[in-house]
Amino acid sequence: MTRLLLTVWLQLAAFGTAVGTAIGAALGAAPQVARVAAPAARAPSSAITPIASAIADRAKGDSVTLAGRATSGTGQLQSSAFDISLQDATAGIRIFSKKFAVEVHEGDSVVATGVVQTYRGALELVASRVSVVPAEARHVLSADVPIDQSMLPKYDGMLVRARGRVARFGTSEGGQFLTMRDMRPDAKGTLTIWVPSNHGAPIDLARARFEDSVTVTGIMSRYQDNPSDPIVWQVIPRTNSDVIVPEPVKEVPGWVNGAGLAVAALLALALFAGRWSASRQFRSLRETETRYRQLLALSPDAVLVHADGVVRFANAAAAKLLGLDSEAELSGRTLSDFVPTEFRTLIESPSLPAPGHLAMRHRGQLRSHTGRLVDVEATAAPCVYLDRAAVVVLARDITQQLRYERDLQGLALIDELTGIANRRGFSLFAEQELARARRERRVPVVVFADIDLLKQINDAHGHAAGDHAIRIVAAAFRSVLRESDVMARWGGDEFVALIGEGGERTAHQLAARLAGAIAALRPPGLAFTVRASVGMCPLDTSLTLTEALERADAALYEQKRTTN
Repeated sequence: MTRLLLTVWLQLAAFGTAVGTAIGAALGAAPQVARVAAPAARAPSSAITPIASAIADRAKGDSVTLAGRATSGTGQLQSSAFDISLQDATAGIRIFSKKFAVEVHEGDSVVATGVVQTYRGALELVASRVSVVPAEARHVLSADVPIDQSMLPKYDGMLVRARGRVARFGTSEGGQFLTMRDMRPDAKGTLTIWVPSNHGAPIDLARARFEDSVTVTGIMSRYQDNPSDPIVWQVIPRTNSDVIVPEPVKEVPGWVNGAGLAVAALLALALFAGRWSASRQFRSLRETETRYRQLLALSPDAVLVHADGVVRFANAAAAKLLGLDSEAELSGRTLSDFVPTEFRTLIESPSLPAPGHLAMRHRGQLRSHTGRLVDVEATAAPCVYLDRAAVVVLARDITQQLRYERDLQGLALIDELTGIANRRGFSLFAEQELARARRERRVPVVVFADIDLLKQINDAHGHAAGDHAIRIVAAAFRSVLRESDVMARWGGDEFVALIGEGGERTAHQLAARLAGAIAALRPPGLAFTVRASVGMCPLDTSLTLTEALERADAALYEQKRTTN
Protein backbone atom coordinates (compact mmCIF):
# COMPACT_ATOMS: atom_id res chain seq x y z
CA MET A 1 0.00 0.00 0.00
CA THR A 2 2.78 2.42 0.93
CA ARG A 3 4.67 1.75 -2.29
CA LEU A 4 1.50 2.25 -4.37
CA LEU A 5 0.73 5.64 -2.83
CA LEU A 6 4.30 6.85 -3.32
CA THR A 7 4.22 5.83 -6.98
CA VAL A 8 0.93 7.65 -7.57
CA TRP A 9 2.20 10.73 -5.75
CA LEU A 10 5.38 10.97 -7.83
CA GLN A 11 3.51 10.51 -11.12
CA LEU A 12 0.93 13.17 -10.30
CA ALA A 13 3.54 15.64 -9.06
CA ALA A 14 5.46 15.21 -12.32
CA PHE A 15 2.19 15.74 -14.22
CA GLY A 16 1.51 18.99 -12.39
CA THR A 17 5.01 20.30 -13.07
CA ALA A 18 4.76 19.38 -16.75
CA VAL A 19 1.43 21.22 -17.04
CA GLY A 20 2.92 24.36 -15.55
CA THR A 21 6.01 24.16 -17.76
CA ALA A 22 3.95 23.61 -20.93
CA ILE A 23 1.71 26.61 -20.19
CA GLY A 24 4.75 28.82 -19.55
CA ALA A 25 6.37 27.69 -22.81
CA ALA A 26 3.18 28.34 -24.78
CA LEU A 27 3.16 31.95 -23.64
CA GLY A 28 6.39 32.65 -25.57
CA ALA A 29 9.60 34.33 -24.51
CA ALA A 30 10.68 37.94 -24.33
CA PRO A 31 13.46 39.11 -26.70
CA GLN A 32 17.04 38.93 -25.48
CA VAL A 33 18.80 42.11 -24.31
CA ALA A 34 22.52 42.56 -23.69
CA ARG A 35 23.60 43.02 -20.08
CA VAL A 36 27.26 44.07 -19.81
CA ALA A 37 29.31 43.92 -16.63
CA ALA A 38 30.92 47.11 -15.26
CA PRO A 39 33.37 48.59 -16.00
CA ALA A 40 33.33 47.30 -19.59
CA ALA A 41 30.73 49.07 -21.77
CA ARG A 42 31.27 46.77 -24.71
CA ALA A 43 32.25 43.26 -25.39
CA PRO A 44 36.03 42.91 -25.84
CA SER A 45 37.23 43.54 -29.34
CA SER A 46 40.09 41.04 -29.30
CA ALA A 47 39.84 37.61 -31.00
CA ILE A 48 38.10 34.81 -29.16
CA THR A 49 40.44 31.99 -28.04
CA PRO A 50 39.10 28.43 -27.55
CA ILE A 51 39.27 27.52 -23.87
CA ALA A 52 41.34 24.39 -24.56
CA SER A 53 43.94 26.50 -26.44
CA ALA A 54 44.06 29.09 -23.64
CA ILE A 55 44.70 26.32 -21.10
CA ALA A 56 47.40 24.74 -23.26
CA ASP A 57 49.19 28.12 -23.75
CA ARG A 58 48.79 29.40 -20.19
CA ALA A 59 52.54 29.28 -19.52
CA LYS A 60 52.98 32.26 -21.89
CA GLY A 61 51.04 34.49 -19.48
CA ASP A 62 49.24 36.26 -22.36
CA SER A 63 45.90 37.96 -21.90
CA VAL A 64 43.19 35.98 -23.72
CA THR A 65 39.50 36.44 -24.46
CA LEU A 66 37.23 33.46 -23.89
CA ALA A 67 33.57 33.02 -24.80
CA GLY A 68 31.00 30.42 -23.90
CA ARG A 69 27.99 29.55 -21.77
CA ALA A 70 27.90 30.32 -18.06
CA THR A 71 27.29 27.29 -15.89
CA SER A 72 26.69 28.97 -12.56
CA GLY A 73 23.03 29.21 -11.66
CA THR A 74 23.51 31.72 -8.82
CA GLY A 75 25.78 34.16 -10.60
CA GLN A 76 28.59 33.50 -8.13
CA LEU A 77 30.09 30.53 -6.36
CA GLN A 78 31.70 32.77 -3.77
CA SER A 79 29.97 35.41 -1.71
CA SER A 80 33.07 37.65 -1.81
CA ALA A 81 34.02 37.43 -5.51
CA PHE A 82 32.73 36.93 -9.02
CA ASP A 83 33.30 33.22 -9.55
CA ILE A 84 31.53 31.24 -12.29
CA SER A 85 32.36 28.50 -14.75
CA LEU A 86 32.52 28.94 -18.54
CA GLN A 87 32.18 26.25 -21.20
CA ASP A 88 32.65 26.26 -24.97
CA ALA A 89 32.87 23.42 -27.47
CA THR A 90 36.45 22.61 -26.43
CA ALA A 91 36.67 22.74 -22.62
CA GLY A 92 35.62 24.50 -19.43
CA ILE A 93 37.32 26.85 -16.97
CA ARG A 94 36.53 28.83 -13.84
CA ILE A 95 36.28 32.65 -14.23
CA PHE A 96 37.38 34.58 -11.13
CA SER A 97 37.49 38.29 -10.29
CA LYS A 98 37.10 40.49 -7.24
CA LYS A 99 36.33 43.52 -9.45
CA PHE A 100 32.89 42.64 -10.79
CA ALA A 101 29.44 42.10 -9.29
CA VAL A 102 27.29 41.18 -12.29
CA GLU A 103 24.27 38.91 -12.33
CA VAL A 104 24.76 35.73 -14.35
CA HIS A 105 22.31 32.91 -14.94
CA GLU A 106 22.84 29.42 -16.25
CA GLY A 107 23.01 29.44 -20.03
CA ASP A 108 23.95 33.14 -20.38
CA SER A 109 26.56 33.94 -23.03
CA VAL A 110 29.71 35.30 -21.38
CA VAL A 111 32.84 36.88 -22.87
CA ALA A 112 35.73 37.29 -20.41
CA THR A 113 39.23 38.70 -20.88
CA GLY A 114 42.09 37.94 -18.53
CA VAL A 115 45.06 35.69 -17.79
CA VAL A 116 44.85 31.93 -17.17
CA GLN A 117 46.53 31.09 -13.85
CA THR A 118 46.83 28.16 -11.47
CA TYR A 119 45.72 28.55 -7.86
CA ARG A 120 46.27 25.56 -5.57
CA GLY A 121 46.19 23.23 -8.52
CA ALA A 122 42.98 24.67 -10.02
CA LEU A 123 42.98 26.47 -13.36
CA GLU A 124 41.12 29.77 -13.52
CA LEU A 125 40.92 32.88 -15.69
CA VAL A 126 41.60 35.94 -13.54
CA ALA A 127 39.28 38.32 -15.39
CA SER A 128 39.96 41.98 -16.15
CA ARG A 129 36.83 42.38 -18.30
CA VAL A 130 33.51 40.53 -18.36
CA SER A 131 30.53 40.88 -20.69
CA VAL A 132 27.23 39.03 -20.24
CA VAL A 133 24.40 38.54 -22.73
CA PRO A 134 21.34 37.00 -21.03
CA ALA A 135 19.72 33.99 -22.62
CA GLU A 136 16.74 31.82 -21.90
CA ALA A 137 17.72 28.95 -19.62
CA ARG A 138 19.62 26.36 -21.63
CA HIS A 139 20.81 22.90 -20.72
CA VAL A 140 24.58 23.24 -20.32
CA LEU A 141 25.31 20.01 -18.44
CA SER A 142 28.37 18.40 -20.03
CA ALA A 143 28.03 14.83 -18.88
CA ASP A 144 27.34 12.27 -16.20
CA VAL A 145 30.87 11.59 -15.01
CA PRO A 146 32.12 8.23 -13.77
CA ILE A 147 34.06 8.26 -10.53
CA ASP A 148 37.27 7.34 -12.30
CA GLN A 149 40.44 9.35 -11.62
CA SER A 150 41.78 8.75 -15.13
CA MET A 151 38.68 10.27 -16.78
CA LEU A 152 37.98 13.26 -14.51
CA PRO A 153 40.63 15.68 -15.93
CA LYS A 154 38.75 16.15 -19.22
CA TYR A 155 35.75 17.57 -17.32
CA ASP A 156 37.77 20.22 -15.47
CA GLY A 157 35.78 23.48 -15.24
CA MET A 158 32.59 21.95 -16.66
CA LEU A 159 29.15 21.45 -15.20
CA VAL A 160 28.79 17.73 -14.46
CA ARG A 161 26.59 15.30 -12.58
CA ALA A 162 27.98 12.47 -10.44
CA ARG A 163 26.27 9.62 -8.64
CA GLY A 164 27.73 7.54 -5.84
CA ARG A 165 27.52 6.36 -2.25
CA VAL A 166 28.67 8.44 0.68
CA ALA A 167 31.97 7.14 2.02
CA ARG A 168 32.90 10.06 4.27
CA PHE A 169 31.52 13.47 5.26
CA GLY A 170 32.27 16.27 7.67
CA THR A 171 33.55 19.84 8.00
CA SER A 172 36.96 21.51 8.02
CA GLU A 173 38.20 25.02 8.64
CA GLY A 174 37.37 25.95 5.03
CA GLY A 175 33.91 24.44 4.58
CA GLN A 176 31.95 21.18 4.23
CA PHE A 177 33.01 18.06 2.35
CA LEU A 178 31.51 14.78 1.30
CA THR A 179 33.41 11.91 -0.32
CA MET A 180 31.55 9.65 -2.76
CA ARG A 181 32.63 6.27 -4.08
CA ASP A 182 31.41 4.50 -7.17
CA MET A 183 28.34 2.33 -6.62
CA ARG A 184 29.96 -0.68 -8.28
CA PRO A 185 31.21 -3.18 -5.68
CA ASP A 186 34.69 -3.50 -7.21
CA ALA A 187 35.22 0.21 -7.86
CA LYS A 188 37.95 2.04 -5.88
CA GLY A 189 37.73 5.63 -7.15
CA THR A 190 36.41 8.51 -5.00
CA LEU A 191 35.19 12.02 -5.72
CA THR A 192 34.93 14.90 -3.24
CA ILE A 193 31.92 17.19 -2.99
CA TRP A 194 33.15 20.52 -1.58
CA VAL A 195 31.19 23.54 -0.31
CA PRO A 196 33.55 26.36 0.78
CA SER A 197 32.53 28.53 3.71
CA ASN A 198 32.36 31.61 1.41
CA HIS A 199 29.98 29.91 -1.04
CA GLY A 200 27.40 32.28 -2.48
CA ALA A 201 24.45 29.97 -1.72
CA PRO A 202 23.44 28.11 1.47
CA ILE A 203 24.14 24.42 0.91
CA ASP A 204 23.78 21.75 3.60
CA LEU A 205 25.73 18.53 3.07
CA ALA A 206 24.79 17.28 6.54
CA ARG A 207 21.60 15.76 5.09
CA ALA A 208 23.64 12.88 3.68
CA ARG A 209 24.67 9.91 5.80
CA PHE A 210 27.11 7.05 5.37
CA GLU A 211 26.19 4.72 2.47
CA ASP A 212 23.43 7.06 1.21
CA SER A 213 23.02 7.06 -2.55
CA VAL A 214 23.67 10.71 -3.57
CA THR A 215 23.38 12.58 -6.89
CA VAL A 216 25.32 15.85 -7.12
CA THR A 217 25.42 18.41 -9.95
CA GLY A 218 28.15 21.04 -9.92
CA ILE A 219 31.34 22.44 -11.38
CA MET A 220 34.30 20.08 -11.63
CA SER A 221 37.47 21.50 -10.11
CA ARG A 222 40.82 20.32 -8.83
CA TYR A 223 42.66 21.11 -5.61
CA GLN A 224 46.30 20.79 -4.66
CA ASP A 225 47.63 22.35 -1.46
CA ASN A 226 51.28 22.00 -2.45
CA PRO A 227 52.89 21.13 -5.82
CA SER A 228 54.10 17.81 -4.39
CA ASP A 229 50.65 16.81 -3.06
CA PRO A 230 48.30 14.58 -5.10
CA ILE A 231 45.49 16.30 -7.02
CA VAL A 232 42.08 16.04 -5.39
CA TRP A 233 39.15 16.16 -7.83
CA GLN A 234 36.08 17.85 -6.42
CA VAL A 235 32.61 18.97 -7.51
CA ILE A 236 31.30 22.31 -6.21
CA PRO A 237 27.47 22.42 -6.27
CA ARG A 238 25.78 25.71 -7.17
CA THR A 239 22.66 25.57 -5.00
CA ASN A 240 21.18 23.31 -2.35
CA SER A 241 18.99 21.63 -4.99
CA ASP A 242 22.14 20.38 -6.75
CA VAL A 243 22.62 17.86 -3.92
CA ILE A 244 19.93 15.16 -4.12
CA VAL A 245 19.67 12.84 -1.15
CA PRO A 246 16.76 10.33 -1.15
CA GLU A 247 14.28 11.05 1.62
CA PRO A 248 13.50 8.09 3.90
CA VAL A 249 10.20 6.38 3.16
CA LYS A 250 7.58 7.24 5.76
CA GLU A 251 4.79 4.95 6.88
CA VAL A 252 1.30 5.94 5.72
CA PRO A 253 -0.82 7.04 8.74
CA GLY A 254 -3.38 4.54 9.91
CA TRP A 255 -6.34 6.83 9.23
CA VAL A 256 -5.78 6.41 5.49
CA ASN A 257 -7.80 3.21 5.01
CA GLY A 258 -8.62 3.43 1.32
CA ALA A 259 -6.58 3.92 -1.86
CA GLY A 260 -9.38 5.88 -3.51
CA LEU A 261 -9.33 8.66 -0.90
CA ALA A 262 -5.56 9.05 -1.15
CA VAL A 263 -5.57 9.12 -4.97
CA ALA A 264 -8.37 11.71 -5.05
CA ALA A 265 -6.54 13.93 -2.58
CA LEU A 266 -3.28 13.69 -4.51
CA LEU A 267 -5.02 14.40 -7.82
CA ALA A 268 -6.64 17.53 -6.42
CA LEU A 269 -3.30 18.65 -5.01
CA ALA A 270 -1.53 18.08 -8.34
CA LEU A 271 -4.16 20.05 -10.28
CA PHE A 272 -3.96 22.91 -7.78
CA ALA A 273 -0.16 22.88 -8.04
CA GLY A 274 -0.35 23.00 -11.84
CA ARG A 275 -2.74 25.97 -11.84
CA TRP A 276 -0.75 27.81 -9.21
CA SER A 277 2.49 27.23 -11.19
CA ALA A 278 0.87 28.48 -14.42
CA SER A 279 -0.47 31.58 -12.69
CA ARG A 280 2.92 32.32 -11.16
CA GLN A 281 4.69 31.87 -14.52
CA PHE A 282 2.16 34.15 -16.23
CA ARG A 283 2.80 36.93 -13.70
CA SER A 284 6.54 36.43 -14.07
CA LEU A 285 6.19 36.61 -17.86
CA ARG A 286 4.27 39.90 -17.67
CA GLU A 287 6.94 41.39 -15.39
CA THR A 288 9.70 40.20 -17.73
CA GLU A 289 7.92 41.66 -20.76
CA THR A 290 7.55 45.05 -19.05
CA ARG A 291 11.21 45.04 -18.04
CA TYR A 292 12.42 44.19 -21.55
CA ARG A 293 10.23 46.86 -23.14
CA GLN A 294 11.76 49.43 -20.80
CA LEU A 295 15.26 48.25 -21.71
CA LEU A 296 14.49 48.40 -25.42
CA ALA A 297 13.11 51.92 -25.09
CA LEU A 298 16.31 53.06 -23.35
CA SER A 299 18.72 51.15 -25.62
CA PRO A 300 21.07 53.38 -27.66
CA ASP A 301 21.16 50.66 -30.36
CA ALA A 302 18.43 50.45 -32.98
CA VAL A 303 16.27 47.33 -32.57
CA LEU A 304 14.07 46.09 -35.42
CA VAL A 305 11.96 42.93 -35.63
CA HIS A 306 10.74 41.93 -39.08
CA ALA A 307 8.77 39.00 -40.47
CA ASP A 308 7.92 38.27 -44.11
CA GLY A 309 9.86 41.37 -45.18
CA VAL A 310 7.72 43.74 -43.05
CA VAL A 311 8.81 45.63 -39.92
CA ARG A 312 6.74 44.38 -36.95
CA PHE A 313 8.50 46.18 -34.09
CA ALA A 314 11.02 49.02 -33.68
CA ASN A 315 12.35 51.06 -30.77
CA ALA A 316 12.92 54.81 -30.59
CA ALA A 317 16.62 54.47 -31.48
CA ALA A 318 15.68 52.72 -34.75
CA ALA A 319 13.33 55.56 -35.70
CA LYS A 320 16.04 58.14 -34.97
CA LEU A 321 18.64 56.20 -36.98
CA LEU A 322 16.32 56.05 -40.01
CA GLY A 323 15.27 59.71 -39.80
CA LEU A 324 11.70 59.23 -38.52
CA ASP A 325 9.93 61.02 -35.70
CA SER A 326 8.61 57.92 -33.89
CA GLU A 327 8.89 54.15 -33.96
CA ALA A 328 5.19 53.89 -34.92
CA GLU A 329 6.10 55.21 -38.39
CA LEU A 330 8.26 52.11 -38.98
CA SER A 331 5.59 49.52 -38.18
CA GLY A 332 4.27 47.87 -41.35
CA ARG A 333 6.94 49.36 -43.64
CA THR A 334 8.73 46.96 -45.99
CA LEU A 335 12.33 46.08 -45.28
CA SER A 336 13.43 47.13 -48.78
CA ASP A 337 12.60 50.76 -47.89
CA PHE A 338 15.61 50.87 -45.57
CA VAL A 339 17.99 48.02 -46.48
CA PRO A 340 20.01 48.28 -49.72
CA THR A 341 20.27 45.10 -51.79
CA GLU A 342 23.93 44.35 -50.96
CA PHE A 343 23.17 44.30 -47.20
CA ARG A 344 19.79 42.58 -47.33
CA THR A 345 20.97 38.94 -47.22
CA LEU A 346 22.35 39.30 -43.70
CA ILE A 347 19.26 41.16 -42.43
CA GLU A 348 16.68 38.88 -44.05
CA SER A 349 18.18 35.40 -43.54
CA PRO A 350 20.78 35.40 -40.76
CA SER A 351 22.34 32.17 -39.53
CA LEU A 352 22.39 31.09 -35.91
CA PRO A 353 25.76 31.52 -34.13
CA ALA A 354 27.72 28.36 -33.45
CA PRO A 355 27.32 26.91 -29.93
CA GLY A 356 29.47 28.80 -27.46
CA HIS A 357 29.95 31.77 -29.81
CA LEU A 358 28.31 35.17 -30.04
CA ALA A 359 26.48 36.37 -33.15
CA MET A 360 28.78 38.07 -35.68
CA ARG A 361 28.52 41.82 -36.21
CA HIS A 362 28.69 43.00 -39.83
CA ARG A 363 29.27 46.45 -41.30
CA GLY A 364 27.04 47.82 -44.04
CA GLN A 365 24.64 50.67 -44.80
CA LEU A 366 20.97 51.39 -44.14
CA ARG A 367 18.94 53.93 -46.10
CA SER A 368 17.24 56.61 -44.01
CA HIS A 369 13.77 58.06 -44.65
CA THR A 370 15.39 60.93 -46.57
CA GLY A 371 17.46 58.58 -48.76
CA ARG A 372 20.76 59.23 -46.97
CA LEU A 373 22.94 56.12 -46.50
CA VAL A 374 24.00 55.53 -42.90
CA ASP A 375 27.05 53.38 -42.02
CA VAL A 376 26.03 50.82 -39.41
CA GLU A 377 27.34 47.78 -37.58
CA ALA A 378 24.51 45.26 -37.35
CA THR A 379 23.73 41.87 -35.84
CA ALA A 380 20.74 39.77 -36.88
CA ALA A 381 19.34 36.54 -35.44
CA PRO A 382 16.21 34.42 -35.91
CA CYS A 383 13.50 34.78 -33.24
CA VAL A 384 9.80 34.22 -32.65
CA TYR A 385 7.54 37.28 -32.51
CA LEU A 386 3.79 36.99 -31.85
CA ASP A 387 3.91 33.25 -32.58
CA ARG A 388 5.52 33.62 -35.99
CA ALA A 389 9.07 33.18 -37.28
CA ALA A 390 10.86 36.53 -37.38
CA VAL A 391 14.31 38.13 -37.31
CA VAL A 392 15.59 40.61 -34.73
CA VAL A 393 18.17 43.17 -35.91
CA LEU A 394 20.42 45.30 -33.70
CA ALA A 395 22.16 48.19 -35.50
CA ARG A 396 24.50 50.97 -34.37
CA ASP A 397 25.51 54.11 -36.29
CA ILE A 398 29.31 53.95 -36.85
CA THR A 399 29.71 57.00 -39.10
CA GLN A 400 31.92 58.82 -36.58
CA GLN A 401 33.84 55.64 -35.81
CA LEU A 402 34.68 55.07 -39.49
CA ARG A 403 35.81 58.69 -39.87
CA TYR A 404 38.03 58.28 -36.82
CA GLU A 405 39.49 55.03 -38.21
CA ARG A 406 40.27 56.72 -41.54
CA ASP A 407 41.95 59.61 -39.72
CA LEU A 408 44.06 57.18 -37.72
CA GLN A 409 45.05 55.33 -40.87
CA GLY A 410 46.05 58.61 -42.52
CA LEU A 411 48.14 59.62 -39.51
CA ALA A 412 49.88 56.27 -39.59
CA LEU A 413 50.93 56.56 -43.27
CA ILE A 414 51.44 60.32 -43.87
CA ASP A 415 54.39 62.49 -42.82
CA GLU A 416 52.99 65.36 -40.77
CA LEU A 417 55.60 67.98 -41.81
CA THR A 418 55.48 67.52 -45.60
CA GLY A 419 52.10 65.89 -46.27
CA ILE A 420 53.67 63.11 -48.35
CA ALA A 421 53.93 59.43 -47.34
CA ASN A 422 56.17 58.44 -44.45
CA ARG A 423 58.42 55.37 -44.31
CA ARG A 424 55.52 53.04 -43.38
CA GLY A 425 53.40 54.46 -46.20
CA PHE A 426 56.23 54.04 -48.72
CA SER A 427 56.77 50.40 -47.73
CA LEU A 428 53.07 49.68 -48.25
CA PHE A 429 52.53 51.60 -51.52
CA ALA A 430 55.91 50.73 -53.07
CA GLU A 431 55.38 46.98 -52.63
CA GLN A 432 52.02 47.29 -54.41
CA GLU A 433 53.56 49.31 -57.29
CA LEU A 434 56.53 46.94 -57.54
CA ALA A 435 54.20 43.94 -57.90
CA ARG A 436 52.26 45.76 -60.64
CA ALA A 437 55.48 46.70 -62.50
CA ARG A 438 56.76 43.14 -62.47
CA ARG A 439 53.41 41.82 -63.76
CA GLU A 440 53.77 44.29 -66.65
CA ARG A 441 57.47 43.38 -67.08
CA ARG A 442 58.68 46.91 -66.36
CA VAL A 443 61.95 47.68 -64.55
CA PRO A 444 61.25 50.38 -61.95
CA VAL A 445 63.92 52.66 -60.50
CA VAL A 446 64.53 53.39 -56.81
CA VAL A 447 65.65 56.98 -56.13
CA PHE A 448 67.30 58.19 -52.91
CA ALA A 449 67.75 61.93 -52.27
CA ASP A 450 68.81 64.09 -49.35
CA ILE A 451 69.18 67.78 -48.57
CA ASP A 452 72.73 69.11 -48.66
CA LEU A 453 74.07 70.80 -45.51
CA LEU A 454 70.74 70.69 -43.59
CA LYS A 455 72.60 70.57 -40.27
CA GLN A 456 74.38 73.84 -41.08
CA ILE A 457 71.03 75.44 -41.93
CA ASN A 458 69.62 74.31 -38.57
CA ASP A 459 72.69 75.51 -36.67
CA ALA A 460 72.88 78.88 -38.39
CA HIS A 461 69.20 79.75 -38.83
CA GLY A 462 67.27 77.50 -36.44
CA HIS A 463 65.15 74.40 -36.85
CA ALA A 464 62.22 76.36 -38.27
CA ALA A 465 64.45 77.25 -41.23
CA GLY A 466 65.47 73.59 -41.56
CA ASP A 467 61.79 72.56 -41.62
CA HIS A 468 61.19 75.19 -44.33
CA ALA A 469 64.01 73.67 -46.43
CA ILE A 470 62.51 70.17 -46.01
CA ARG A 471 59.09 71.41 -47.19
CA ILE A 472 60.68 73.10 -50.25
CA VAL A 473 62.47 69.88 -51.31
CA ALA A 474 59.31 67.78 -50.69
CA ALA A 475 57.26 70.14 -52.90
CA ALA A 476 59.98 70.10 -55.59
CA PHE A 477 60.18 66.30 -55.43
CA ARG A 478 56.41 66.05 -55.86
CA SER A 479 56.45 68.44 -58.84
CA VAL A 480 59.02 66.46 -60.88
CA LEU A 481 57.45 63.01 -60.33
CA ARG A 482 54.38 61.56 -61.99
CA GLU A 483 51.21 60.77 -60.06
CA SER A 484 51.81 57.05 -60.58
CA ASP A 485 55.27 57.28 -58.92
CA VAL A 486 55.55 56.55 -55.18
CA MET A 487 57.48 59.04 -53.05
CA ALA A 488 58.01 59.53 -49.31
CA ARG A 489 60.04 61.30 -46.68
CA TRP A 490 62.31 58.52 -45.43
CA GLY A 491 63.34 60.44 -42.32
CA GLY A 492 65.25 63.61 -41.38
CA ASP A 493 66.65 65.12 -44.59
CA GLU A 494 66.16 61.97 -46.73
CA PHE A 495 63.57 61.28 -49.43
CA VAL A 496 62.88 58.14 -51.48
CA ALA A 497 60.85 57.41 -54.61
CA LEU A 498 59.90 54.45 -56.77
CA ILE A 499 59.64 55.48 -60.43
CA GLY A 500 57.59 53.19 -62.62
CA GLU A 501 60.37 52.70 -65.17
CA GLY A 502 63.63 54.37 -66.21
CA GLY A 503 67.16 53.84 -67.46
CA GLU A 504 70.70 55.02 -66.80
CA ARG A 505 69.80 58.65 -67.55
CA THR A 506 66.88 58.71 -65.12
CA ALA A 507 68.89 59.77 -62.06
CA HIS A 508 70.77 62.52 -63.92
CA GLN A 509 67.58 63.87 -65.49
CA LEU A 510 65.78 63.75 -62.14
CA ALA A 511 68.66 65.52 -60.36
CA ALA A 512 68.63 68.33 -62.91
CA ARG A 513 64.85 68.71 -62.84
CA LEU A 514 64.85 68.59 -59.02
CA ALA A 515 67.47 71.36 -58.84
CA GLY A 516 65.36 73.51 -61.18
CA ALA A 517 62.21 72.89 -59.19
CA ILE A 518 63.96 73.80 -55.90
CA ALA A 519 65.25 77.04 -57.42
CA ALA A 520 61.76 77.89 -58.68
CA LEU A 521 60.16 77.20 -55.28
CA ARG A 522 62.84 79.01 -53.22
CA PRO A 523 61.35 82.32 -52.03
CA PRO A 524 63.27 85.50 -53.00
CA GLY A 525 65.56 86.78 -50.27
CA LEU A 526 65.85 83.43 -48.46
CA ALA A 527 68.90 83.63 -46.17
CA PHE A 528 70.20 80.15 -47.01
CA THR A 529 70.71 77.91 -50.04
CA VAL A 530 68.65 74.75 -50.56
CA ARG A 531 70.16 71.91 -52.64
CA ALA A 532 69.60 68.15 -52.86
CA SER A 533 71.73 65.22 -54.04
CA VAL A 534 70.27 62.17 -55.81
CA GLY A 535 71.24 58.48 -56.14
CA MET A 536 69.42 55.72 -58.02
CA CYS A 537 69.30 51.98 -58.61
CA PRO A 538 67.26 50.00 -61.21
CA LEU A 539 65.15 47.40 -59.42
CA ASP A 540 65.32 44.26 -61.56
CA THR A 541 63.98 40.87 -60.46
CA SER A 542 67.30 39.92 -58.83
CA LEU A 543 66.91 42.61 -56.13
CA THR A 544 64.50 43.16 -53.28
CA LEU A 545 63.17 46.63 -52.52
CA THR A 546 65.38 46.86 -49.42
CA GLU A 547 68.51 45.91 -51.39
CA ALA A 548 67.71 48.48 -54.09
CA LEU A 549 67.25 51.20 -51.46
CA GLU A 550 70.65 50.37 -49.96
CA ARG A 551 72.33 50.58 -53.40
CA ALA A 552 70.60 53.87 -54.23
CA ASP A 553 71.77 55.26 -50.87
CA ALA A 554 75.33 54.16 -51.63
CA ALA A 555 75.13 55.78 -55.09
CA LEU A 556 73.90 59.00 -53.44
CA TYR A 557 76.95 59.23 -51.18
CA GLU A 558 79.28 58.34 -54.05
CA GLN A 559 77.74 61.21 -56.02
CA LYS A 560 78.23 63.56 -53.04
CA ARG A 561 81.89 62.46 -52.73
CA THR A 562 82.72 63.01 -56.38
CA THR A 563 80.81 66.33 -56.54
CA ASN A 564 82.32 67.80 -53.40
